Amino acid sequence: MRDLNFIQPSGMEFFRLAQEELSRFSENWCVIDVYMEQFRLIIDWYGMEKSQALFEQFSSILAQNVKEKNGLGCYLGMGHFCLVIPYDRPFIEALHDNLQKLTSSSGFLNGSTTFFGIAPIDGSCEQILEYFNHASLTGEKDRRLPGSTIGLYDTALHQKSIEEYNLLHDFQKALETGEICFWLQPQYRVSNRKIVGAEALARWQKPDGAFISPALFVPILEKHGLVTKLDTFIWESVCKWLSGWLKRGRPLIPISVNLSRIDIISMDVPEFFDSLLKKYDLPIQSIKVEITESAYVDNYYSVGETVAKLRERGFMVLMDDFGSGYSSLNMLHSLNLDLIKLDAQFLHIDDESEKKGVSILESVINMTRNLSVPIIVEGVETDDQVRFLSDLGCRYAQGFFFSRPLSVEQFEKLLKDDTGIDTNGFVFKANQQIQTHEFLDESVYSEVMLNNILGPVAFYNWSGDDVDIIRYNEQFFEMTGIELDDFNRLRYHMQDTIYPKDRNKLYELLEGAVKHHAIGSRGVLRVYRPNGMLVWISLKIFFLNENAQGKKFYASAQDVTELQFVSSKLPGAYYRCAVDDDFSFQYISQNFQELTGYNEEDIRVLFDNKLIRMVHPDDTDRLINEAHEVLQGERNDFRPYRLRRKQGDYIYVAEQSHLTDHYGSPCWQSMTIDVTDVMQMRNQMRILSKYLRDTVLFLHRTPAGLQYEVVIHGLGEELDMNAKELELALNSGSLCKKIQGYKNMPHREYTELFVSELEAGQKEIIFNLDDGSHTHLVVKTDKVKDSGNDVEYIMTLLLKE
Repeated sequence: MRDLNFIQPSGMEFFRLAQEELSRFSENWCVIDVYMEQFRLIIDWYGMEKSQALFEQFSSILAQNVKEKNGLGCYLGMGHFCLVIPYDRPFIEALHDNLQKLTSSSGFLNGSTTFFGIAPIDGSCEQILEYFNHASLTGEKDRRLPGSTIGLYDTALHQKSIEEYNLLHDFQKALETGEICFWLQPQYRVSNRKIVGAEALARWQKPDGAFISPALFVPILEKHGLVTKLDTFIWESVCKWLSGWLKRGRPLIPISVNLSRIDIISMDVPEFFDSLLKKYDLPIQSIKVEITESAYVDNYYSVGETVAKLRERGFMVLMDDFGSGYSSLNMLHSLNLDLIKLDAQFLHIDDESEKKGVSILESVINMTRNLSVPIIVEGVETDDQVRFLSDLGCRYAQGFFFSRPLSVEQFEKLLKDDTGIDTNGFVFKANQQIQTHEFLDESVYSEVMLNNILGPVAFYNWSGDDVDIIRYNEQFFEMTGIELDDFNRLRYHMQDTIYPKDRNKLYELLEGAVKHHAIGSRGVLRVYRPNGMLVWISLKIFFLNENAQGKKFYASAQDVTELQFVSSKLPGAYYRCAVDDDFSFQYISQNFQELTGYNEEDIRVLFDNKLIRMVHPDDTDRLINEAHEVLQGERNDFRPYRLRRKQGDYIYVAEQSHLTDHYGSPCWQSMTIDVTDVMQMRNQMRILSKYLRDTVLFLHRTPAGLQYEVVIHGLGEELDMNAKELELALNSGSLCKKIQGYKNMPHREYTELFVSELEAGQKEIIFNLDDGSHTHLVVKTDKVKDSGNDVEYIMTLLLKE
């Protein structure tokens, strides 16, 4: 081995020499970056003399082993050594153990860990320095991984590192060019489906329109300490937008912004937010601050101090991702938070853990309720989740079920109608929430009152194909409308009373209740009464337990026959939607699904549960404007518009809509019918009217007289009168004065003669014009209806060739 210094740094000389001998290193050789951890601290804490002794022993072991393998090596400085030796894994591990024993036995800082980063010499690099860079990168990565002290270079790791640094380089440019922006995800009050706020989310959109996922760039920014640049940029962008929004006279929408632990460490966060509010003249309620639970746990005292200062200034502070870390009731109490964000991951549980997961969720909610802290659940995706959370007392939610994150332009459009905004914000009063166990307290409610609160309910037993009603209350019995003797007979084997096509649905509902303990299952079944009448019953079923007799269920019931008639029996298609510019669906009937060909899931996934997205693009603005005019009393109906069908085409629909708040918040109730044929005919008639050179009339003859109607008038110039003038002349009889042969004939005689001649099928007439000229016409007549005294004709007037 060449005599390179293992005590004094000699990096440049080493790499020059190693490069000269690179050709003799076969592919079974490697470059190793050896790093003595806490190198500086050893010198600072124990002094140069003691540190030097350890360092010389450490260097001596490396020099001996390198010489043994006829390799190269030297000290590079700052605790780093570089070795070029054969890749002999047992030999390398033994060398690492010897070094580790040395540092561990020295008593320095309870032992200093030694890290090896290894890069095989595989011909992929032309310079030995490149191999060392690979080894150094590997060692640096391993130092961040618990228990990892020897790492082998991975090409993918290197590529990932290059991509990270490219992204960091592009990030600064993206801030300057406007590629970085924020989107807003609305937060809703569950009860009225109105917006109470929104969360600002960072977005990076490249010039070609492609997005870089926050899940990719945010962790990299955090890793390299640059996330504060992103956060402060987003905070100021939000404040700037809010300022413009309020200056336009729009209602305040509090916006949540995210705060990282790095922000808290690197800056005075409360002071920065204060300066933003002053700069943009915003009220303190404009901004809500979200801090993740993991940040609380990792930096409890510094985060707690920051939270206290923010709340002293009047900012609302939220704990984000609650339940993902190690929160405790004591920590929540001491931090004195304003709002807790609970991730809907608690609802994504399998069948086996469902009961346990629900219990945990209920415990968390009860814990926060005891602290009088409201909860907002994020990541809500289904209607079942909304109902379940609402039943547990969660008043606020955000997620794809309500709205995906929106660009600022989309968000402003969503808020175009102020009726969709709840300006009360996040409100919580602990004494408003009824605890379920109160219903079990006999001193609270009488049995009669409790039965009326519950409505029609029954307990069922399911064994094999048999479903029996084993217990029921008076309201359930009254709902059936069946005499007691008949009811006691029919409550056994009740599947026999179900309409045959719905029996499998009954079993599916029972299976669904078993599968989903927490939310149960719901559906509508057709049931026969003893007199043969078919009624529609809506059931909400919950599984209770199972024993030798079968599975036990609890179910609430409601007769919805009248609603089903409205939804499926009346002509046309019924739906109900919110009073907003998107016409967000609240209820979609079966006949609406049949009309469009889309089922409820299709409409939710493809159109985000919004009617306006099913409307032809050329008709959307008109429909929205007409809705506003109806709301302001300027009109009372909607003109026909085009609605998309699953087949890919559009149909024309006409509807009668009624504005009501019967279902809570204001909504449209609409009955829609397909008028495509009528609209197509109308369009065809309009085209004919424009281009046809003939005139078409409808003639209706009854004992009361004759009535002409001009449908198409292509002979306006030839007859020297427009359609209205021609129709008036026909019905008044004045036209006879312009027809040769009828000039002096009374209207009644002219009419009778004219019609009798027309019934022959065809007649020629000469029409005299006011300027003395005349026009030769051929009149063709077809009878289209004849019911005795009521006869209808289609007449066509053509120029004679």
